[in-house]
Amino acid sequence: MLTANRTPLTELIDFNGNLNYNTCMTKFALILAGGKGTRLWPLSRENYPKQFVEFKDGLSLFQLTIKRLLATFHAGDIYTISSSGYKFTLFNQIELLKGITKAQKDALIKNILYEPFPKNTLPAIMFSLKCIEQSRSVSEEDLFYVFPSDHVIEPVNRFVACMKRAQRLASDGKIVIFGVKPTYPKEGYGYILVKGAHKGGFTVDRFVEKPTGARAQELLKKGAYWNAGIFCFNKGTFLRQLRQYSPEIFRYYTLSFAGFFENFKNVPANSIDYGIMQKTSKAALVRFDVRWTDLGSWDSFLQFSAAGKNNYSVGNAEFINSDNCFVHSKNKLVCLVGLKDVIAVDSPDSLLLVKRGSSDQVKDLVAHINKKGYEHCKDSNTVYRPWGYYTILHEDKGYKVKEIGIYPKRTLSLQKHVFRSEHWNVVDGEVSVSVAGIEKKASKNQSIYVPRGVKHRIYNPTVKTAKIIEVQIGNYLGEDDIKRFTSY
Repeated sequence: MLTANRTPLTELIDFNGNLNYNTCMTKFALILAGGKGTRLWPLSRENYPKQFVEFKDGLSLFQLTIKRLLATFHAGDIYTISSSGYKFTLFNQIELLKGITKAQKDALIKNILYEPFPKNTLPAIMFSLKCIEQSRSVSEEDLFYVFPSDHVIEPVNRFVACMKRAQRLASDGKIVIFGVKPTYPKEGYGYILVKGAHKGGFTVDRFVEKPTGARAQELLKKGAYWNAGIFCFNKGTFLRQLRQYSPEIFRYYTLSFAGFFENFKNVPANSIDYGIMQKTSKAALVRFDVRWTDLGSWDSFLQFSAAGKNNYSVGNAEFINSDNCFVHSKNKLVCLVGLKDVIAVDSPDSLLLVKRGSSDQVKDLVAHINKKGYEHCKDSNTVYRPWGYYTILHEDKGYKVKEIGIYPKRTLSLQKHVFRSEHWNVVDGEVSVSVAGIEKKASKNQSIYVPRGVKHRIYNPTVKTAKIIEVQIGNYLGEDDIKRFTSY
């Protein structure tokens, strides 16, 4: 049994020299990182959703979440809940994160929990508790904070202050929701009305889910808050409220660990909002005094990034006689002429055009094109693998051109192809290659030829990502033309 990271004794003494027993607990952080992010398509794809896409300063939203949490939580107390389909993406995102120690990275990777089936937030939280209890001691008073992985929250010092205010309420037996003061009447958000003040926060009056624009305007006048989807509670309070208000879910928690896993597919799907928060009398709100957005849609992306700007672009764009437009394009020059209220998002294989204010409907669009059988919902031209990534640059009859990125200290499997030969040109970094059992190194501006039917592999021995331009030539170029002799 592992020992929990209890709060140091020096932090338990208040200003009068008295021992504060309410702080004698472990604080756990749960990161929910299994969402698909369909409303941010085509940037977000099923196999590489928005929480893993580079967003700011070379970091993804998931990486920004980790760095923010490390300001107030021990790495060993931070758990990520996701799908096994994102296993290697999670590993890579953590291992490539700069500014944290190897010990912290090891702890974060060890604490990734893979939910057998997606069941929404309430079963995901219960799943986390059950898994954590298998490996360490968890008391009734220990605190759990729940964070989505796709939020932008600034600055960190104010975020930490909000966590401390929530701790006081949660230690008093409340289930705390974080509320953001609205800046405009957003239809797609949940709203929270409060009544009396309580220990640095407020008692929740009621929740209002995704109101119309007119109703949202009324709620703003009544002082309602946006629901930020971040929660804090102690274990005992959460389980008691789960048992009382969602007994059909709680009963699975009472099973043995093996029985719990075996039967998790039968757990009813529900959110913590519907399953507990909208029913309990224990709900309290802490005002989230930070700059916040959930990046749930292109409109929310703009509200955060381009507030007060007329035309705005990420990448190359030009606007002529256009008003209130947005372009996201890292590949092409996009020019808008005579347009108003248009969002244009360009990716290598897809182009999205949507009217501002309607981007929540992108989720419906993704469902539509998925039903039609397009692969554009799952992957883009860039596909991520345990060892790195590849991007299809061009493809025509008889040949295909890729950029291959190999992460530091990573190796591709020993493999061969039946139908194609490969020509590798190193354009950045250095690699060690094996072709037909012959080992050699290749650096920038050097090339290697791999005949079809010959065993080969690539290893990056350096501490920076190596890049190769690969030209495949053959009468069949499918990704399934591969025979592996070793794993990655």
